[in-house]
Amino acid sequence: MNSRFVLSSIAIAVSLSINALYAEEAGTTSQQLDTLKVEGSQEESAVGPDFSYVGEVSRTATKTDVPLVETPQAVSVVTREQMDDREIISIADALKYTPSIQANFYGEDNKQDWFIIRGFKQANNGLYQDGTRLYSSGFYSWQIDPYALERVEIARGPTSTLNGQMPPGGVINLISKRAQLEEDTGQVSVKIGSYDRKEVDFDVNKAISDDMAVRVVGLVRENGTQVDGLEAERTFIAPSLTWALSDETNLTLLASYQNDDSDPYLQFLPLTGTLDEASYGYISDSTSLADLIGYSDWETYQREQTSVGYELEHAFSDNLTFAQSARFSHMDIKLRQFYYYAAASNLNAFYSGDNQALIGASVNDGSSNAFNIDNRFIFTPDTHHTVLAGVDYQFLDIKDTTYDGDVLASTTSVATGAVFDLSTSNSFDDIYFFSATTQSLLTDDDLETTNTENKQLGFYLQDQITVTDNLSLHAGIRYDDTETTIHNTSTNAKTEVENGELTSSLGASYKLGNGFVPYARYAESFTPSIAFDADGNQAEPEYASLYEAGIKFQPTSFDGYVALAAYQLTRENVAQGTSGSSSFKQVGEVRNIGAELEAVVNLNRSLTVIGNLSVVDSEITDDTTSSIIGNTPVQVAENLASLWANYKFLGGSLNNLTLGAGLRHVGESYTSNTNSDTVPSFTLLDASASYRWNDYKFQLTAKNVLDKEYVATCSSDTTCFYGDRRNVIASMTYDW
Repeated sequence: MNSRFVLSSIAIAVSLSINALYAEEAGTTSQQLDTLKVEGSQEESAVGPDFSYVGEVSRTATKTDVPLVETPQAVSVVTREQMDDREIISIADALKYTPSIQANFYGEDNKQDWFIIRGFKQANNGLYQDGTRLYSSGFYSWQIDPYALERVEIARGPTSTLNGQMPPGGVINLISKRAQLEEDTGQVSVKIGSYDRKEVDFDVNKAISDDMAVRVVGLVRENGTQVDGLEAERTFIAPSLTWALSDETNLTLLASYQNDDSDPYLQFLPLTGTLDEASYGYISDSTSLADLIGYSDWETYQREQTSVGYELEHAFSDNLTFAQSARFSHMDIKLRQFYYYAAASNLNAFYSGDNQALIGASVNDGSSNAFNIDNRFIFTPDTHHTVLAGVDYQFLDIKDTTYDGDVLASTTSVATGAVFDLSTSNSFDDIYFFSATTQSLLTDDDLETTNTENKQLGFYLQDQITVTDNLSLHAGIRYDDTETTIHNTSTNAKTEVENGELTSSLGASYKLGNGFVPYARYAESFTPSIAFDADGNQAEPEYASLYEAGIKFQPTSFDGYVALAAYQLTRENVAQGTSGSSSFKQVGEVRNIGAELEAVVNLNRSLTVIGNLSVVDSEITDDTTSSIIGNTPVQVAENLASLWANYKFLGGSLNNLTLGAGLRHVGESYTSNTNSDTVPSFTLLDASASYRWNDYKFQLTAKNVLDKEYVATCSSDTTCFYGDRRNVIASMTYDW
């Protein structure tokens, strides 16, 4: 019998049997239900403002406001105060002091935030905002400016029982700033910094009445990058409204608009010339590939993203609450970018030294529409249970116009013009494209339009059960019906994939006293595979399973949170080979065994410390290529560590001066699955200083203070990505 089915059955049986055991008992409303209400105290809210580095509750792991220490899962919270102190510039930047997250492993990118979580790459499916998916695919990826957020929450490990199709590493949930009742507050910031950074931010909240408030958050920014000639502009605005319709009903409206008009940040450079020295030396990390090959004006990345949604909560009684979250989002993009494709010798007609290269080109125009709605009931039949039952629907529609297959750039209308000399600067008046497969010239008539639709309908049930005063159980079950259709309207080729998937989770925690809570957890996730075997049979989804045990500590003598976890996380059924051919197989498997330590502690009124240590033994345990079995997957660092300390002077001549400093360490990684070469480890120093005078705050922040030059990662033994150099930002903020 299938082990997944057995474990799912156990989860259901545990939930139902313990429910029956307590069905006769009368009870009062549980604490979890109380904290869902808008009128509850801000300190207990998972969506309201935070006032320190320590986040005590989170909805990401359970969709209820469960205290972190009682949640049988590894969960981290990056609060607004921490983001402000470190002057973060992206979501990836926000998570650099969070355990088991290898952020920006491609370097800083303005198209998408990149993460490896617990040894697995996280993209597209794993990013949420306010509890609903930010549906992304490829270049059609949402990037939320961190100034718009109240906090960032991370639930590590599979989370499909609440969210459906998910990568194994976990879910990153962005909590938006929203209007606050009974408050009139405001903030305006002016910032300048490295690479001609100029920025103005504003955040204004106004309580119109006791029952209604509005808030507007926005910014305007221009900046360059460490790469010469690359510039970016961003305009962002996010209005929100909170309305207490009655004592039982609360409504929050959330909208946002963001316009990015920029050059693409990410530089795809050859391994020989970055990690290893080429015959002509090294390529500088300030070099633009477009400028190097002589087409600096051709590249562009334009993205316009708009969203509108709401959150509704209604209490039918003290024991039953209904909550609904919905969002519609739209995106338009235009991308033109060059990237290192291969050494010139990789194209049969050309043989050359390491100074000659083939340059690929990305040409994409299109739009995406997404709709998400999540409906859930929270029922507390007695003091022993918080039952969550819900149904959600997710829809994504992308219309993309691009060339079919890989495209190479050329200086002439024949393939021989595709060889570029990387040892010298070039200058050409015209650009041509041709197919890397057929070597035929491409024109606008060869552009093809593809519509991609993804739909997911999910039903989920969760029970959080207090068995005794100390022992709590958590059981979840979910069924998903997913459908993906890819239709090339230019050729009329169509691919359809449908899956019906059952996933489960089961956890337990036990309060030992004195703030110590050990826990154990099993969980599953799945990701559909858009592929077929030689007989046309649809590929099975990839599956992941997690076994985790840990202990959490929340002291009563001071404000803090410490968590230690060990886990085994396995991804299996990975599709390999060419879809539709005899080479296609689903035997790929990766097993990650790891441990992580996290500490977020306010030692006293002045000193706050964040410390993290993560290790993972990531191993390819099955593959069609037997020679790589036992190897570590490409780009995965085996160890991560970080330490940040923030000290505020209280009293004396240095009163209201705050100093912060941090170290980030990323261990070595491999350049390919063959483990033929390694990218060295690196350690970076960050620092911050601020001074508050009345309603004004003056701050100076530096990332990579020592201006270390390093390679973040390399991929497929061919392409490497430089990490971020020193970036200094000075700001003046006025609060009222």
